Amino acid sequence: MLLKVEDAEDKVYWLYLDMPLTSTLKTLDTFLREIWLECCGHMSAFYQRGGVEIGKSTKLESIPTGSVLFYEYDFGSTTELRITFLHPVSRPKQRKAVRLLARNLPLPFECGQCGEAADYICCECDAMEEYPFFCEKCLASHEHEGCALPVVNSPRMGVCAYCGEYDGYEYSDSAEKEG
Repeated sequence: MLLKVEDAEDKVYWLYLDMPLTSTLKTLDTFLREIWLECCGHMSAFYQRGGVEIGKSTKLESIPTGSVLFYEYDFGSTTELRITFLHPVSRPKQRKAVRLLARNLPLPFECGQCGEAADYICCECDAMEEYPFFCEKCLASHEHEGCALPVVNSPRMGVCAYCGEYDGYEYSDSAEKEG
């Protein structure tokens, strides 16, 4: 099944992936935690429109093409994702049940003090709706230095204790250079 996963509010974070129809939502939950969400072992759930919860043992083959599910991670500082079941695809057997096909490029954030590339997001400033991004140098003199988390390519950036990788893969343009 070809899936599009995106932040439910800010559509700039997205993933395209495919999974065997025999996979369960639990497998998808594990993948989403690994690539975008896991910080403290919070609870999570899948929902249909209208808030009806769907069990994690549900197989993808039972979810109709075109369906949209919502996924919530952490019921305190919730990150909500929108999952669209685009269409079934034929794929050769893979080592992993979930195959990442594409994702958004990391978003460029600038330091609010010097304009250089930001390395950190200040959770305190973000909560107070002030510009929250700082480079390492400027963060050292920032009043909320202890409230900073790294800039990452995830809708969970700056939430709870999430410090996931900046990106799950390294882009290489070597194929373009060889051709």
